[in-house]
Amino acid sequence: MRRSGLACSFSLMSSDQSGLTWFVGWDKRGGAARGHHEADASNTLSQPGEGGAIEAYQLLAVAARGFRPPEFLTISHAGGADLPPDQALGSDGSELRQTWSLGYRRIAETNPRECSPYSLFLLGVNPPDTATDDELEVFNDFYTNVHLREVAERRHALRAARYELGRTIKAPFKGAPRFLAVYEVDEESASQRRHVGPPYSSGPKVWQGHTTPWRLWFRNVAGSNNGPDA
Repeated sequence: MRRSGLACSFSLMSSDQSGLTWFVGWDKRGGAARGHHEADASNTLSQPGEGGAIEAYQLLAVAARGFRPPEFLTISHAGGADLPPDQALGSDGSELRQTWSLGYRRIAETNPRECSPYSLFLLGVNPPDTATDDELEVFNDFYTNVHLREVAERRHALRAARYELGRTIKAPFKGAPRFLAVYEVDEESASQRRHVGPPYSSGPKVWQGHTTPWRLWFRNVAGSNNGPDA
C-alpha cells in the first residue's frame, strides 16, 4: 500500500554544517565487468575509513543520456577537514579505482537524519551560466523553499538535502554540477522511479534556465540501518 506521508518528520531547515561532505565514485580496475565481485567491493567500501565513517552505495539506475556514472559511491563527512576520510580506499591493490572525488557543503535540509535510507536519488543541477548574483539568490530561494520540498513530497522521501560544490579533487567526465540534491528514500519509493503526479512548479525565469546533468539512483549496500549523518 502506498504511504500517505513521509516516514520521518519533514520540516525545512537551513544547515550550518561545518566541513564538507565527500561524494566519491568508484569503479573496477582494469575494465573488470560491472557487477563482478560486487560483494567484495561493497565490503571494502563499507569499512570505516581513517578520519570518519563511510556510507557505501551501488548504482541502481540512471535517468540521463551521455553520462556513465561509477558503479559505487561512498559518502563521508570530513568535519573541519578538507579531505575525504575515504581518500586511502582503493590504494591497497584492490580491484577498485577512484573515478571522482567531490566535496560538497550542505546548505539546506528538510530534517536531520533519523533513519538510514534504502536508496538515494541524486540530482545534479547547474544554474544558467549568465545568472547574476541577484538571480542566483532568487534561484536558491526557489530551489530550497519550493522545489526541494515538492520533489521530496512526491518521492515520499525520508529526508532531502541540498549541497553546493566546495572542492574538486578528481572531477567526473564533463565536470561536477554546482548544486547537488540528495533525496533519501525507502525500497518502495526506489522501485517507482518515474515521476507521477502534476508537474512541478515552473518557478522564476532564472530557475527555468537550469540544467540537470545528473539523475542517479544508488542503493545502500548495507541495507537500511543507522548510518552517519551526511
